[in-house]
Amino acid sequence: MPTLLRLIDSRYPLAMVTYAEMGADPIAQIWQELRALRSRKPGAASKGDRLATFDAALEQAEQLFMAAGQVGTATQPILLFYGLSQLGRAIAAASPRLSNNEYSLNGHGISDGGQLQGAAEHGLGHLLICGEKRGAFPGVARALDSSSIPKAVPLGDLWELLPYAERFPLPYRGKLRRLDFVPASQYGGEFEGNERAQLQLLPPELQLSVDNLNEVPGDILDKEWQLLKDFLKSYPTLKGWQIPGNIQRIPYGHGMSTSHGPWLSLSLSFEVATDGSEGMPPPERAVAYHGAQYVYPSLDDDGKPAHPFMLWWAVLYPLSRLARYYPNVWMKLTSISSNPHAVAIEFILREAIRAVPEVALRSLKRFA
Repeated sequence: MPTLLRLIDSRYPLAMVTYAEMGADPIAQIWQELRALRSRKPGAASKGDRLATFDAALEQAEQLFMAAGQVGTATQPILLFYGLSQLGRAIAAASPRLSNNEYSLNGHGISDGGQLQGAAEHGLGHLLICGEKRGAFPGVARALDSSSIPKAVPLGDLWELLPYAERFPLPYRGKLRRLDFVPASQYGGEFEGNERAQLQLLPPELQLSVDNLNEVPGDILDKEWQLLKDFLKSYPTLKGWQIPGNIQRIPYGHGMSTSHGPWLSLSLSFEVATDGSEGMPPPERAVAYHGAQYVYPSLDDDGKPAHPFMLWWAVLYPLSRLARYYPNVWMKLTSISSNPHAVAIEFILREAIRAVPEVALRSLKRFA
């Protein structure tokens, strides 16, 4: 078996490491933990055909990701997508949300709008990605209690929801936003039976400018509260939020980063989450990713949040189809010297090698 350490690009050993990433598990450890799950039989993958599917899918996923770490961008997305697909089959087999008649997946269940041939001219970000009613994509989304993206969303919006994608962004300005979620346990714990956390990366437009901070007009206060309520409606896992204390104006903090520009932060409290229904894991307020936690918006009318595993699926699917069926277009998009998409593509493929197995592992552990 090829050494797992080769999956880390040795040309950039110290490139742009954040504090969150320093707390993330090494990729070699992640694959070792995935291998360990095969004998522990998590969730519904405890016996019979579900266990056999779980075991075989993880073995195939590991080999596909190993192979992806040894090749370049010309073929990398094909291997990565099918590796992700097999991880999805393992998730479906282990998920208690899917019955014995539902966990076996057939067909991709996702569409890229049939516009791949023009991607080099019109831009990747404008491709429309949509989940279908049947197939692997909506099946795994149900297994994770995630949005299945039933309405078309531009690829650029989904791409920007992936953590760290903003380091080398597509030439596209997305409209969706993930939020950093910093649990209060990192700076003070729980209070009076409530869960507390700080949200970061809130859009600065939520706070209106005023001439005198000591005399804020009532209509400005009301409008700011309404703006916040309307914005947080899109984040279903934050339902029931409150701002601690008796306050009039929302006490935003202010931040700035090279990738995001100016942003706001805000401390919120929630009722402590109860356990899920029988056989189900309790609901997640935020999803762990490279040592940090993030909150994602809903992408459907059912109020299901996006999940990073499904976001990776939605991103890698059109890239794999471009590389496989339209290699001439793919080579144009990945030309470093002539196409502004190329560096973003290289980065996202390298990130997929380490991020997708980690997200799959976190999801499978929740079924244990």
